[in-house]
Amino acid sequence: MQSIAGEVPIVIAITLLLLLITAFVVVFFFIYQHQYHTHLQEKEDMQNTYQQELLKAQLEMKEQTLHTISQEIHDNIGQILSLVKLNLSAVLLEDDNPAARKIMDTKDLVSKAIQDLRNLSKTLNTEYISHQKLSESLQFELDLIQKSGLYETNLRVDGAERPFDPQKQLIIFRIAQEILNNIIKHARARRIAIVLNYRPDSLNVSIEDDGAGFDASALPQANGHEKGTGIGNVYHRAKLIGADFVINSHLGKGTLAHLSLPTHA
Repeated sequence: MQSIAGEVPIVIAITLLLLLITAFVVVFFFIYQHQYHTHLQEKEDMQNTYQQELLKAQLEMKEQTLHTISQEIHDNIGQILSLVKLNLSAVLLEDDNPAARKIMDTKDLVSKAIQDLRNLSKTLNTEYISHQKLSESLQFELDLIQKSGLYETNLRVDGAERPFDPQKQLIIFRIAQEILNNIIKHARARRIAIVLNYRPDSLNVSIEDDGAGFDASALPQANGHEKGTGIGNVYHRAKLIGADFVINSHLGKGTLAHLSLPTHA
């Protein structure tokens, strides 16, 4: 009995030691897991930051290129065409001269080319877009589309339009341009409608057409790698400014693209 009584403290001590070791192992495991997941999160955050900075640099380079082209159109090509029109106006011919009608028609064509180039210059000019209201820039774009005679367009603004970060506004406009270009190229639509919905904590942009539609599941998603595609670029641009972008479409039922950007009142 004394021998058994003497072994009890030893058993208890061994049991406590084993429990302590087990607790240490469990704590160490959870600490390791936490550090491992923290490391993965930090790695993912660094990768996302790198991708965002890379995309931002690419967008800045593209905008600079577009701005340079806009200036070239305005300062050089536009002036040359204006001189051509001026020279044509200086040509004096009798009304019954067969060349008079051709010169008048040529002047009209040059005038149209000058106006078209001015419109193109505005849509490429970063500073012009940044200083316009978003609704004005989008309405200008829709007016150009409607002048083709192939589309009916409409812009509606819900809520009080308010200014926000010019860089974000520029990216939203470029996203809208990309979507409108896709509609013109692929949708075979007749009607295009844009809705700007200004809420206290967000801006929602919807672009809808009544075209042929497509299988939306085949599109690159927000985490896709198809960066070269038009819609793929839209996803990445939306991510850059912290916006959510979704596109819904069905064959024969048109397409709805929706962008939601959180804002501060």
